[in-house]
Amino acid sequence: MLYTFTEFEIGKEVFIKKLIPIGKGKASAFFGFCDFHDTNLFSEIENKEYIDSDYHHFLHSYRSFAHSYHRKNEEMKGNSSISQINKSCSDDFNNEILHGNTLAINDLHYYKKFLDKWIENKEYDRLDYLTVVLPELHPIACSSLISPFYSLKGHSINVHDNPNIPWSPIMLTVLPDFTQTIIILASFPDDKNGLLFLDELRELNEYQFKRAISTLLIYFAENTFISPSLWKNLGQERQDLLCRELEKGITLGLTETPKKFEFSKLNLFKKQYKYV
Repeated sequence: MLYTFTEFEIGKEVFIKKLIPIGKGKASAFFGFCDFHDTNLFSEIENKEYIDSDYHHFLHSYRSFAHSYHRKNEEMKGNSSISQINKSCSDDFNNEILHGNTLAINDLHYYKKFLDKWIENKEYDRLDYLTVVLPELHPIACSSLISPFYSLKGHSINVHDNPNIPWSPIMLTVLPDFTQTIIILASFPDDKNGLLFLDELRELNEYQFKRAISTLLIYFAENTFISPSLWKNLGQERQDLLCRELEKGITLGLTETPKKFEFSKLNLFKKQYKYV
């Protein structure tokens, strides 16, 4: 059993009351590829130890992109259909969600063409990578595309609804790997905002970097998992804080648009939370 930030119990006084544990098999299920292509594409990172190489970084980043691409298309199908959730929301809200999904999918189609071309031609160095290896094992995993609204220093990155201005997606992977934790971020080479974001992350010290990645996992990543040991070690007060921040992350860009990059109050990579 483990916890994911998208499975939670809804409360009466608060939207997210607490996280709900799910089975590992359900958590790792991904239907974006058939078994044949999933096995052939990712056998290098599934069956071998991590290597600090463009090849491994590309495959992890490609999978992060693919997961969010598939999820966004599934959201589009769900939001286009008549469901109980749709019925409970106003037409304006549903239309806003549908409009946002349309813009996102159009941008993802644009970037997907490059990734497919590069993986076919084995051009694994075409992405710009930022890789940090923490020397302890943290029970956190993530494979997701993120689109932060602002850079760490307050530069606007993804605050617009103009379809002629492409979004700046960044691929994020957090990989708990035996005795260490590998964090991989990747940006497209012509995405100035994405490159800026990675450059600002490079300037951070270890504590600031851990806080920044925690913020991205809580507010912007769609596919984050933590172990029951981490959830327990947070304690009730920080569990409640995590739920409040996850709830805020759901509304970002919908009911409110932030004015800056707002750091989470949590550091999920504290040494007291590491796997023992």
